[in-house]
Amino acid sequence: MKKNPEILAPAGSEEQLIAAVRAGADAVYLAEGEFNARRNAQNFTGQALENAIAYCRERGVKVYIALNILITDTELPKLVSLAHRLVEAGVDGVILQDLAVAFFLHQLCPSLPLHASTQMTIHNRAGVRLLKELGFTRFIPARELSLKEISALANENDLETEVFVHGALCMSVSGKCYLSSLLGGRSGNRGLCAQICRLNFHANGREYALSLKDMSHLDHLQALAEAGVDSFKIEGRMKRPEYAAVAVGCCRQALAGEAYDKTILKNIFSRSGFTDGYLFGKRDLSNFGTRTKEDVVAASEKVFSEIQATYQKEKQRIPLSATLLLTKEQTRFTLSDGKNTVTILGEGGFLPNQTPLTKEKAKMSISKTGDTPYFIQEFAFQNDQNLLLSVANLNEIRRKAIAQISEIRRKPGKREVFPIAMPYLDLPEVGTGHGGFALRFAKAEQCFDGDFDRVFLPYDEIERHPELIHRYGEALCAETPSLLFAEDEERFIKTLEGLRSLGIHTATAENIGMLQLLKEARFQILGGMGLNILNSAALYVYQELGLSEATLSFELNLKSMAKLRSALPLTAVVYGHLPLMQYRCCPLQGKKGCGNCKGQGELIDRIGVHFPIQCEKRKFSVLYNSVPLDVCDRDFPEKIKKLLYFTGESKKDCEMIFQKAKQGKLTTEKHTTGLYFKKLL
Repeated sequence: MKKNPEILAPAGSEEQLIAAVRAGADAVYLAEGEFNARRNAQNFTGQALENAIAYCRERGVKVYIALNILITDTELPKLVSLAHRLVEAGVDGVILQDLAVAFFLHQLCPSLPLHASTQMTIHNRAGVRLLKELGFTRFIPARELSLKEISALANENDLETEVFVHGALCMSVSGKCYLSSLLGGRSGNRGLCAQICRLNFHANGREYALSLKDMSHLDHLQALAEAGVDSFKIEGRMKRPEYAAVAVGCCRQALAGEAYDKTILKNIFSRSGFTDGYLFGKRDLSNFGTRTKEDVVAASEKVFSEIQATYQKEKQRIPLSATLLLTKEQTRFTLSDGKNTVTILGEGGFLPNQTPLTKEKAKMSISKTGDTPYFIQEFAFQNDQNLLLSVANLNEIRRKAIAQISEIRRKPGKREVFPIAMPYLDLPEVGTGHGGFALRFAKAEQCFDGDFDRVFLPYDEIERHPELIHRYGEALCAETPSLLFAEDEERFIKTLEGLRSLGIHTATAENIGMLQLLKEARFQILGGMGLNILNSAALYVYQELGLSEATLSFELNLKSMAKLRSALPLTAVVYGHLPLMQYRCCPLQGKKGCGNCKGQGELIDRIGVHFPIQCEKRKFSVLYNSVPLDVCDRDFPEKIKKLLYFTGESKKDCEMIFQKAKQGKLTTEKHTTGLYFKKLL
């Protein structure tokens, strides 16, 4: 069991920061400017960021900076500049999603702790192993994991584990959601999620089929600590300061084994109450909920006012030891926080005409630390000559000593920094490929022959149709699952062994956990679009990790794509119904769960558009766009291989689409051009 797990609070504004700290948070996470997953929060810039970090440092509260979005090449110089400032300001860790950010930070300051964001979709033991190799010190696993699965990951190696225990739940597995970007032009992977999932989607007659209740695991903090969790994280940088204060306070009480006020926790913010379903593998309709009128009414201004009163005054949380030595020549006052010590010399005492200064009276004055975060825990006193010192003098030396200890505590610690190398700048633009086509088939019955260079096919389709190995030869690549939870890792390792014995030596990786498994199984690895590769530095890192080819993120626009530098052959999707979300709690289920579901269904949005859902072996399900991406008539860089991503099309349609694509023609009237020709937000 982890001793003294950390309570980590959101700080989207100065007011929320102060509320969280005064409520008892051990650490806060906040952001500077644009490079974070809550770009619409107030956040901190310039001197405000330095002041926030100093404020927390003085109070013994750690500060983690969220840099947890995908970065473009044009933003990399600005990122490097920000990294220098963060190190100088003395941050305690950085939360990130993009391996390019990890690449720069680890070079710049190897001693700076790197935390893998939940946006990295860490959901299996292999992913944790790769994080260790990359120099990470902490990871935040996917919020969809059970207590048993969290324990398996937490005990994989000595990385710290940080788990969300209260706040909003995304419907999609984090890092696997493109709903906001493809339907609203605002990417969640870029920090601008429009929360389209909270709108009224219908599934099998059920309304708001993509809206989950907020999670609350506060009743299970002891179990999580026993599972190996180091940090309990509260979601909510976009919420009010009162929310942070209440959540932190309740979390601290729950961790201490005390009763906490569940009513006020619910009143301050909930969506039809809370759920702990994921923690216990209960992924059913009880997890769904919306923000109701009753929820809004419960969060009255009276409730907010009452909560505000609890954090208006400074909490004295830092114990100090003090020593007062009084002689005729001088007064010597020493103050220490256990690490830092200051000494103030004042004028000497004098022989009194009345009672000399006693220890009790001296301590009374010295203990008046006022509106500071300090309190006197230990006090030593020496006055052998029975002298007297005025209260004014006592107050003055106390004020000076506290001011000095405060100044010391606010100063950032020094970390050694090194120059940053950018080896990818010497690489050729848009990779080393030779264009051509790659085809992804969902089913073996879609397959046909043609002049294409690569065929992607789900691994189990290859197992069922081994004749395709001889048909396509080295061009055939096994598509691995985009999500592989811990309970299935050992079984899938044996699957990879079986594929190798059949003659398959190439496979895709849609997440870093699968990348690690494929490395360990000695496969040639092709990076899938699920790796969310958006910049040249990330391509370089993935090449170092073993990728031999890479499919770029479809959130990248064509202008940026054409300027990428890489030694890898690159691929881009030019046709296909793109995945919008991936679910572990499927919206198609009924009151009795999956029941007799055939593994296919659809969502209908508020204007009647139908979106198909495909179940993946009852492990997870995928929501696809209602219309296909189709940019086959557009000019792409010659070196880029064009990927036709087939899902539910017939064999006849697949052949027709391929022929039109070769001719540079649109394949269908109803289509989208995606994000390729839009400004990347």
